[in-house]
Amino acid sequence: MLSKMNTVQTQKGMSLIELMVAIAIGAILLAGLATIFFNSSRSQRELSKSGELIENGRYAINIIGEELRHVGYFGQFYDIGTSTGTLPDPCTTNLATLQGNMSQPLSGYTAPDETTRANVTATTCDDIGLLDTDNLEPGTDVLVVMRADTATSNTTTTTGATYIQANFIEETLFTGTGSAPPSTYLKYPTAPGNTTVADTRQFHVYTYFVAPCVLGNGTDGTCDGSEDYMPTLKRLELTTDGTNPDIAITPLVEGVEKFLVEYGIDNIPNSADPVTGLFGDGTPDEYAAAPTTAQWPDVISARVYLLVRAPRSTDGYTDTKQYSMAGLTFGPYNDAFKRHVFTTEVRPVNLAGRREIPK
Repeated sequence: MLSKMNTVQTQKGMSLIELMVAIAIGAILLAGLATIFFNSSRSQRELSKSGELIENGRYAINIIGEELRHVGYFGQFYDIGTSTGTLPDPCTTNLATLQGNMSQPLSGYTAPDETTRANVTATTCDDIGLLDTDNLEPGTDVLVVMRADTATSNTTTTTGATYIQANFIEETLFTGTGSAPPSTYLKYPTAPGNTTVADTRQFHVYTYFVAPCVLGNGTDGTCDGSEDYMPTLKRLELTTDGTNPDIAITPLVEGVEKFLVEYGIDNIPNSADPVTGLFGDGTPDEYAAAPTTAQWPDVISARVYLLVRAPRSTDGYTDTKQYSMAGLTFGPYNDAFKRHVFTTEVRPVNLAGRREIPK
């Protein structure tokens, strides 16, 4: 009896059928986990791409919107005069020419259709190759804004940079020397014999456009056609080469494929107000993608359109959409990049505010 109780009970191994069933169940579970992991990773990648697209679009529209809000700001100087409607040269560094351009601080060059570049051949930008056919995307506009910096430079200036010194009734432009602004320029005309020097601010000219590459291999960073295609919002800036005024290219936002502007024109009432001495009332009455010479002096707002594409393609996706902006239609592109249109309307307070009729 005792020997039977001490007998060791042995367990038989798994049968081949049981082993195959276990392996099959394990394989099914692993396949399910792999599918979940793959779908989760793909969703995360697509979410990241969409996030980049939205972030780039919002950032680009905010940059341009802020510039438009400040366009025409020249410190205390108020009477910028009446523009002749002639588009100013955005790439000039001549002080006298810049001073004359101040009467039209907002201007632009318009692309006539989806496949044609904006005509900038009459500007220095084309002469020096900054906006030649390799560096300017077809079907996109060129926007030019002029303004003074919101911060003063009363204690020091940068050598070669352009500055404006202005009081309420007059202004002057000069080139920085690396030291404080000259105290012999302009005074505040608040009282006879006043010796208070007017504020000095850096003078900005920004020209926004779309180039076909991010960092160009050409002269001064221009695209020459040898780079990988990546449409990028850029701007030309009035700056300094360390000694003299200069124009430089600054890349801003990748993926901006199209950039179009419609301009709000204030032409009602069509007689000068006895208080402001200007036509209109500070409210846009019509919009034009390409204002005429007679309309440019009355531009007091802008609608901005950006077509932004994702920086990376999406497997299995085909963009069959059409995008309508400012009277032009783009697409379908039939590629694997997702796109989105961003738009905003901006009222430059320094332009429209001059026309407001006091109550």
